[in-house]
Amino acid sequence: MSARRLREVAAVLGLATALGTSVGTRSAALAAPAPRAATAAVHPDATLYHEAQSAEARLRASAARVAKRTEWEAVVLRYRKVVARFPRSGYCDDALLAVGNLYREMATRFHSPRYREDALVAYRTLVAEYPSSRLGDDALWASAELAREAGDRRRIADAARAYLDAYPEGERASRAKKLLREGEPASPLPSPPPRGLARVFDLRSWSGDSSTRVVIDLERKVKLESDRATNPDRLWVDLQGTRLHPNLARRVFPVGDGLLEQVRIAQNRDDVVRVVLDFKEVREHQIFYLDDPTRLVIDVQGEKPPAQRLAQAPPAPTGPAGAPVPALPTRRVDGMVARGNGRGAGSARTAAEPLTIAGVDRLPTSPRPASPRPAPAAPAPAPEPPATNRTGSYSLARQLGLGARRIVIDAGHGGHDPGTTGHGGLEEKDLVLDVALRLDRLVRQDLGADVILTRSTDVFIPLEERTAIANSRGADLFLSIHANSSRNARARGIETYFLNFAQDPHAEAVAARENAISAATLKDLQNLVRAITLNSKIDESREFASAVQEGMVAGVRSQNAVPDRGVHTAPFYVLIGANMPAVLAEIAFVSNPEDEKRLKSPEYREVLAQSLLRGVRSYLEALNRTQMRQLTDAARRSTVAKERGGR
Repeated sequence: MSARRLREVAAVLGLATALGTSVGTRSAALAAPAPRAATAAVHPDATLYHEAQSAEARLRASAARVAKRTEWEAVVLRYRKVVARFPRSGYCDDALLAVGNLYREMATRFHSPRYREDALVAYRTLVAEYPSSRLGDDALWASAELAREAGDRRRIADAARAYLDAYPEGERASRAKKLLREGEPASPLPSPPPRGLARVFDLRSWSGDSSTRVVIDLERKVKLESDRATNPDRLWVDLQGTRLHPNLARRVFPVGDGLLEQVRIAQNRDDVVRVVLDFKEVREHQIFYLDDPTRLVIDVQGEKPPAQRLAQAPPAPTGPAGAPVPALPTRRVDGMVARGNGRGAGSARTAAEPLTIAGVDRLPTSPRPASPRPAPAAPAPAPEPPATNRTGSYSLARQLGLGARRIVIDAGHGGHDPGTTGHGGLEEKDLVLDVALRLDRLVRQDLGADVILTRSTDVFIPLEERTAIANSRGADLFLSIHANSSRNARARGIETYFLNFAQDPHAEAVAARENAISAATLKDLQNLVRAITLNSKIDESREFASAVQEGMVAGVRSQNAVPDRGVHTAPFYVLIGANMPAVLAEIAFVSNPEDEKRLKSPEYREVLAQSLLRGVRSYLEALNRTQMRQLTDAARRSTVAKERGGR
């Protein structure tokens, strides 16, 4: 984190900063902690990190504390807690660098080589676990200096080579080459890579029932070459003009989800990084870029869920010689009723239906006292067909009798991305998170559906990761909640979008604003168009959007006469790649001063959540009326996708 960014964060938190004295650190020692109860719940990782900085400042300000080893170890422990509790926080790299610097000072002050080794561990962890951090330069150089201080020529050479591999054009490259000569004077220097190469520094994946998404982080967009090969089935993608981060060199990432066996990445040529996806059963794939930061996305789709592909009928039992074992004799037994709560595979049997038990050919004939037979269970209501859609026809999902049991609720923006901000200071990210949490509670209580939240705190989740979360969790519906904005302060109303091309100027403007944090360039158009047109759930997305819009308008108008701005189509990034019906609801205009006042009220936010619930319920009832009755039998659980720290 840069000093400028640190000052900005410190200013927001009301903290005074003073630069620390550790060699190479970019963290700041805080002069004095300021009250921050209001921010502790929202940014717990930032609070913990700044508490560690405050403890370090108090340590350095006291000669008595500086002389005590336990005081230093207590400060180190505070920094370590940041990494242990919030491993995806943006403060982890700062904390690890601070730990390394503190241990390095302790090794000198207390004459303990053990602390020097602890410092090396901290630096190496920073480089290995957070390869995109700009503090990696400082950590690798500090490791090289520690090796030089120890006088181990082999370690000096290894540390210098590691620095040059990661930062061949870094500020300290010439000094690292000098260290390398000191460590191995007879060894040839590594040839520098061509100038201007883009670094590839991270790879991750999400797996769903019938799709897998692989995301590769790199410095900027580069020219791609790709092809699908056979024997074995695989996809290779060459990134032209790139250099692989040393931590990814010849790495293999196991996937094993039924679609992908693994993902391999290596420096294929001096200026080409090759990514190989080893397929199992993949029908098609898509490759496209997303921005801010630059990411290469590879989506692969299968024919059907892996669980179905891998499921096989158990083999028939055989005897010792391989001959089939004869089936056991059976006898019908009346009066036995399966116990249960009315749900599950075994609950379909009624009291009047006899059971068949294998291996029973005779029952004792001795007289037994008669016992009253339980009353027949009430017959289950006859299945109801789904309602036709708004065009009077049945979509494929309705023809197949599909329902929805798992819903992803996505609170837009978050972390460093506030979304739109009203004149009174209301931020979209805070409003939609509150409404999403309320809707989560209502859906579980009233509909009995499983709910997955993309975020439950103020953290930033990249746009492509939100639908990847929905795909990987096997979600049936995706609802993204946002608030609108307009240059016209009098603009009001509710509108809902589903994925397609924008068909009017206002929809184009809204899409441009919501996609601002992921602005693609014209060369991405072809891939993005393909991803949109391949959206097989567009019919149900339209129905879902219409139900949400109608429910929102009807519910909110009981409190506020808002205009119905209708259902629109637009190519929102957050909806691209979703394997289920996906919509984006603009619940209000934060830019309208009167509505902003209402939106600050907890009671009005509850009305918004109830109105969204109304729309979700309406859609589920129309989609599959029989399954809707089953869903409301009992409350379901709510889970939160693993969140990354944001600032």
